[in-house]
Amino acid sequence: MNYKPQKLVISNPSHCLGCKGCELACATGKLNKYIANGQSDKRNIIANITVTENDNFKFPAYCRHCKDAYCLKMCPTKAIKEVEGIIKLTEDKCIGCGICKQACPYGAINMTSYTENSKLKKVAVKCDMCIERQLNNEDPLCYSACPTKALKLI
Repeated sequence: MNYKPQKLVISNPSHCLGCKGCELACATGKLNKYIANGQSDKRNIIANITVTENDNFKFPAYCRHCKDAYCLKMCPTKAIKEVEGIIKLTEDKCIGCGICKQACPYGAINMTSYTENSKLKKVAVKCDMCIERQLNNEDPLCYSACPTKALKLI
């Protein structure tokens, strides 16, 4: 599969209402993907974008797909790779150590767990820019769900 996104997401916190529509859209999109792959019964679904609130300031936190990504450099199993501008995480290679989460300066990597073969498996999860949607000329879910367009595409 050729990973070549046409758009990246940026935010304008002054337009963010804190409604968390972007979070819901992201989590719903991931759930639909897991259902299609027959994995929905064993996954804890969490959004790859998180709205952070501090007093009257609201800010959507998400992966910036850094050119010199610390998460990629620190991953001991090479579960994180750069693929044509996207910092992509392969869950099957992840051992759930959390080093990437600690290395990310934007707080954009989360940890989740699920049961596989009666064993609890912990893995990192992060934004993949809705690459499948972009390859079908569709916008990322978080962007499409934002009522104030606090998220922009560049």
